Amino acid sequence: MPNALIFSPGVDLITEKVAVVMQDRPVVGMSAWLSDAAAAAKEARRALQLVTPRTSRITWPVRSALFKTAFARWVVTGDDGEYFDGLNGVRLEWNGDLFVARPADGKLDLHPDFLVREQPFGQLQLTVRVRHKPVASVVLGKVAERLFTAASGAGPAGWSTSEPVTQPWSPDALTEYCRRRAPQPTWLVLAGQPGPEFRPAVGTLETRRTKSGLDETVTLAVAQPGLELPEAHRIGEWIDEIADHFELVSATVLGSYGAADGTYAPRYLGIACPIGVAAGNEAVRASSLKELLNLERALAIGPAHSPAVWYPIGDGRTPDDWKRYADLMNKLVPEPERGRA
Repeated sequence: MPNALIFSPGVDLITEKVAVVMQDRPVVGMSAWLSDAAAAAKEARRALQLVTPRTSRITWPVRSALFKTAFARWVVTGDDGEYFDGLNGVRLEWNGDLFVARPADGKLDLHPDFLVREQPFGQLQLTVRVRHKPVASVVLGKVAERLFTAASGAGPAGWSTSEPVTQPWSPDALTEYCRRRAPQPTWLVLAGQPGPEFRPAVGTLETRRTKSGLDETVTLAVAQPGLELPEAHRIGEWIDEIADHFELVSATVLGSYGAADGTYAPRYLGIACPIGVAAGNEAVRASSLKELLNLERALAIGPAHSPAVWYPIGDGRTPDDWKRYADLMNKLVPEPERGRA
């Protein structure tokens, strides 16, 4: 359980709408304090706003976990003392309750510090969800092992409840930790192997009980040596292997940009673009394999008795592929079902 928000050691300011955390570090990871602040803010129904100088970078666990709600923001202090959003560059101001976008008369008002040119590096981002039967023999972490190995060259080096990662990699120990917390959901950080022979990789693993079983969601961000990304069909083979061994629920793969070490600076480097998505066998059961395979570029994956479908969309570098992604989602998810997840 997190501390009560007022006692959370990482929180600097609490208002009726947000909890503000100020960090002045070169790299802001999901430390124990920041993790507690995020959990305490959620319990108190506040969004979390993270304030850093423009020289700070954030890690994938921070980026992927903290900024999901409407008021949650990465607030960056520019050299001129003004504030901007570290993810989109929009100028911000404090309105007495929270940081909000500064009025711009309908114009796009980006802070110049966000537009400073820097050398971008490619980054592969994967989100894969599988479902387990809630039985005692379940072992978690095996999906992460396959994804890390395929995308970075080696399995995870360790896991932890916060950054830096402190526990050596052990699916059994990880599973036992999650089991002790059940039925509460568990969120963990996974670290890739260090060393120049491996691509820098960091991920998260989240478990959550559902009516249908135990969902395990793995996210993974892998820095690329340049701007090149693996082809969609190659990634489809990785997802196929997951579908062969687990009940695949869904998968989404994007091409993005970041620093060479896999962190993110508050700069514009380009927009993330889709590479492919997978509809798991739950979606197949709700529709039909024939119907899902009739959609553009569809490929059946997984075992014949419980198939899933992989949809290669693009190269991860073409913004126009978002239209293809939207068209696909409109066909995969009926309108009444959208927004329920």
